[in-house]
Amino acid sequence: MIYLLVYVDDILLIGSNSTLLHRFITLLRSGFKFQDLGSVHFLLGIEVKSTAIGVLLSQYKYTLDVIQREGMAYCKLVDTPLSKLGIMHGTFHSDLTRYKQIVKALQYLTFTIPNICYTINKVC
Repeated sequence: MIYLLVYVDDILLIGSNSTLLHRFITLLRSGFKFQDLGSVHFLLGIEVKSTAIGVLLSQYKYTLDVIQREGMAYCKLVDTPLSKLGIMHGTFHSDLTRYKQIVKALQYLTFTIPNICYTINKVC
């Protein structure tokens, strides 16, 4: 089995058999010009790590970047973040563009952190 994932000009090729993968890459090279960058480490902001039991996907670096960008690196952690968000009191609505950027960044985190989906849905 081979999976060919394409996003704009990024391609990820995954397969269950390395011989089959190499044959497929050779076949692709006969019709297309491309560069093989080897094993995947990051794809679309998602870190990819191979482990003994499978593949681990993480957005740790992306999460830290969002936290730093929004000036929240030293914020106090809370058990129920929805009740603490500024949107409940109307404070985020003053800059709609910034609010949309933050929401978009948080939505992207739901790919690897599904337990925040409810809260992000409410924010949206």
